Amino acid sequence: MAENIIKRGTANYWHGIHSVKGQMFLTATRLIHQPRLMQVKRTETVIMLEDVKSVEIVNNMLGKIPIPNGLRVTTKDDEVFQFVVNRRKNWLKKIENAIAASPEEPVGR
Repeated sequence: MAENIIKRGTANYWHGIHSVKGQMFLTATRLIHQPRLMQVKRTETVIMLEDVKSVEIVNNMLGKIPIPNGLRVTTKDDEVFQFVVNRRKNWLKKIENAIAASPEEPVGR
Protein backbone atom coordinates (compact mmCIF):
# COMPACT_ATOMS: atom_id res chain seq x y z
CA MET A 1 0.00 0.00 0.00
CA ALA A 2 1.72 3.18 -1.22
CA GLU A 3 -0.55 5.59 0.65
CA ASN A 4 0.34 7.00 4.04
CA ILE A 5 -1.57 5.06 6.69
CA ILE A 6 -3.14 7.28 9.34
CA LYS A 7 -4.51 4.40 11.44
CA ARG A 8 -4.57 0.62 11.26
CA GLY A 9 -5.99 -2.12 13.41
CA THR A 10 -7.84 -5.39 13.51
CA ALA A 11 -11.48 -5.15 12.53
CA ASN A 12 -14.38 -7.42 11.71
CA TYR A 13 -16.67 -6.32 8.91
CA TRP A 14 -20.32 -7.36 9.13
CA HIS A 15 -21.11 -8.60 5.62
CA GLY A 16 -24.74 -9.74 5.80
CA ILE A 17 -24.89 -12.19 8.69
CA HIS A 18 -21.18 -13.01 8.45
CA SER A 19 -18.40 -11.36 10.41
CA VAL A 20 -15.32 -11.06 8.21
CA LYS A 21 -12.10 -10.85 10.25
CA GLY A 22 -9.30 -8.71 8.93
CA GLN A 23 -7.31 -5.49 9.12
CA MET A 24 -8.67 -1.99 8.66
CA PHE A 25 -6.60 0.89 7.33
CA LEU A 26 -7.38 4.60 7.20
CA THR A 27 -5.55 6.79 4.69
CA ALA A 28 -6.13 10.42 3.74
CA THR A 29 -8.62 9.32 1.07
CA ARG A 30 -9.88 5.82 1.91
CA LEU A 31 -11.05 3.43 4.61
CA ILE A 32 -10.01 -0.11 3.68
CA HIS A 33 -10.90 -3.48 5.21
CA GLN A 34 -8.65 -6.34 4.11
CA PRO A 35 -9.96 -9.78 5.09
CA ARG A 36 -7.68 -12.50 6.34
CA LEU A 37 -6.84 -15.20 3.80
CA MET A 38 -9.06 -17.88 5.34
CA GLN A 39 -12.28 -15.81 5.27
CA VAL A 40 -15.36 -16.57 3.16
CA LYS A 41 -15.35 -13.00 1.77
CA ARG A 42 -11.83 -12.49 0.43
CA THR A 43 -12.15 -9.21 -1.45
CA GLU A 44 -11.20 -6.01 0.28
CA THR A 45 -13.80 -3.38 1.06
CA VAL A 46 -12.85 0.17 0.10
CA ILE A 47 -14.80 3.25 1.16
CA MET A 48 -13.71 6.54 -0.37
CA LEU A 49 -13.81 9.25 2.31
CA GLU A 50 -15.32 11.72 -0.16
CA ASP A 51 -18.34 9.37 -0.34
CA VAL A 52 -18.92 9.20 3.43
CA LYS A 53 -22.13 10.79 4.69
CA SER A 54 -21.78 9.79 8.36
CA VAL A 55 -19.66 7.83 10.82
CA GLU A 56 -21.04 6.80 14.19
CA ILE A 57 -20.27 4.53 17.08
CA VAL A 58 -22.83 1.79 17.68
CA ASN A 59 -23.29 -1.25 19.87
CA ASN A 60 -23.04 -4.70 18.38
CA MET A 61 -25.26 -7.32 19.95
CA LEU A 62 -24.18 -10.61 21.51
CA GLY A 63 -27.59 -12.18 21.88
CA LYS A 64 -29.43 -9.60 23.99
CA ILE A 65 -26.24 -8.06 25.38
CA PRO A 66 -25.05 -4.80 23.77
CA ILE A 67 -21.28 -4.73 23.18
CA PRO A 68 -19.76 -1.22 22.81
CA ASN A 69 -17.39 -2.01 19.94
CA GLY A 70 -19.20 -1.00 16.76
CA LEU A 71 -18.41 1.58 14.10
CA ARG A 72 -20.95 2.31 11.35
CA VAL A 73 -20.04 4.14 8.16
CA THR A 74 -22.83 5.33 5.85
CA THR A 75 -22.08 6.58 2.35
CA LYS A 76 -23.88 9.30 0.42
CA ASP A 77 -25.59 6.46 -1.52
CA ASP A 78 -26.95 5.17 1.83
CA GLU A 79 -24.76 2.08 1.74
CA VAL A 80 -24.04 1.01 5.32
CA PHE A 81 -20.83 -0.65 6.51
CA GLN A 82 -20.61 -1.91 10.08
CA PHE A 83 -17.37 -2.92 11.77
CA VAL A 84 -16.24 -4.35 15.10
CA VAL A 85 -13.16 -2.44 16.25
CA ASN A 86 -11.15 -1.72 19.37
CA ARG A 87 -11.03 1.91 20.52
CA ARG A 88 -13.97 2.90 18.35
CA LYS A 89 -13.98 6.52 19.57
CA ASN A 90 -10.40 6.87 18.35
CA TRP A 91 -11.37 5.41 14.95
CA LEU A 92 -14.31 7.83 14.79
CA LYS A 93 -12.10 10.84 15.56
CA LYS A 94 -9.40 9.82 13.06
CA ILE A 95 -11.94 9.25 10.27
CA GLU A 96 -13.71 12.55 10.98
CA ASN A 97 -10.36 14.37 10.99
CA ALA A 98 -9.33 12.76 7.68
CA ILE A 99 -12.65 13.76 6.10
CA ALA A 100 -12.31 17.33 7.40
CA ALA A 101 -8.76 17.55 6.01
CA SER A 102 -9.86 16.40 2.54
CA PRO A 103 -9.90 19.16 -0.07
CA GLU A 104 -13.37 20.23 -1.17
CA GLU A 105 -14.50 19.39 -4.69
CA PRO A 106 -14.48 22.41 -7.02
CA VAL A 107 -17.87 24.06 -7.48
CA GLY A 108 -19.60 22.89 -10.64
CA ARG A 109 -18.24 19.34 -10.59
